[in-house]
Amino acid sequence: MKKASYQVKKDMTEKKENKIIRFIKKYAAGLAAGCVILLLLAYFVNLIFVQNKRTAVSVLVLEFMEDTSGLERQVREAAGADEDEKIEIRTISYGVQANKAVALTWIRAEVVDVIIGEEEQMLEFAQAGYLRELSETNVRQSNDFMCGLAEFDREGKITATGPDKCFGKYAGEIPGIDFQNPVIGLADNVTNGENAAELLHYFEKSNE
Repeated sequence: MKKASYQVKKDMTEKKENKIIRFIKKYAAGLAAGCVILLLLAYFVNLIFVQNKRTAVSVLVLEFMEDTSGLERQVREAAGADEDEKIEIRTISYGVQANKAVALTWIRAEVVDVIIGEEEQMLEFAQAGYLRELSETNVRQSNDFMCGLAEFDREGKITATGPDKCFGKYAGEIPGIDFQNPVIGLADNVTNGENAAELLHYFEKSNE
């Protein structure tokens, strides 16, 4: 009797398993199509409402910051950005050799508008041709600009020099940044130029 009972249970289990297999086979195509539709829907929602969110201005700080919220608030205020516009703050410890390549990759990829760093770091950027010469912009000139630097082309050849060539602004206190002499400048291939220039004006005005 026990053997017969065991056989009945086994047969019932096999029938259930067969039903499940038949169900999966029958509706597999529909389930797969449903999953594909859901994935496509999630992709387009992300593309339209997240990735497509306009970047008002992007800032690269050449020192790692654990908390960028204070800087982001001031940058948003300076740029006059709406809440539906994105403020990008990238921070990196530029003193680490491997991070230098990362920072330069961001700049070359045109995802950086404004760069903030120590004077020596910004001098290196200016000489390598990664900072915008400010006479090419609507940023007003003053004695506080980092001027008198040699201007180099991409091959390292000097193309111009003199006090009229200015590449950055000496800024005062900036939230979350502990630089001794912070300098703020524009990336040479700046994308959001108007808002980026407003940042230079803002930090100049707030520290006069």
